[in-house]
Amino acid sequence: MLERVTTMLPFLVPLVLMGCASLQEKCVDRAGARVRNLEERIEVAQGNIDRGYAVHVSRSQATVGFCSGSYGGYSRYGGISTCIASDPGPREQAVPINVVEERAKLDALRAALVQEQAVYRNQVASCRVAFPE
Repeated sequence: MLERVTTMLPFLVPLVLMGCASLQEKCVDRAGARVRNLEERIEVAQGNIDRGYAVHVSRSQATVGFCSGSYGGYSRYGGISTCIASDPGPREQAVPINVVEERAKLDALRAALVQEQAVYRNQVASCRVAFPE
């Protein structure tokens, strides 16, 4: 029982702390969601430009490959056989990008961020008026 509680503790602490946030803090957090989204997209686009390619992450459940050795102690193909291995981990794959288009997208995202930051400042001011602490 204690083991289950200690494993769940890292997940429960943020939930408990969210309940402690004031109405003003919740309002400000909601107001900043679009700004955070744009900042994340800018970071991804800048990373793509720096690398020269994008990274696509997929989650495949099974892969087919070649296994060395023999399965069950016997292999008539000299110790190499095909196998299916289950691996639920993410797969990263390089995806070619058009750097010119990616730079244009980055510029558009940066311009949108400047506009959204102005909207965010107004929303924060409104949150402070609506929910004074």
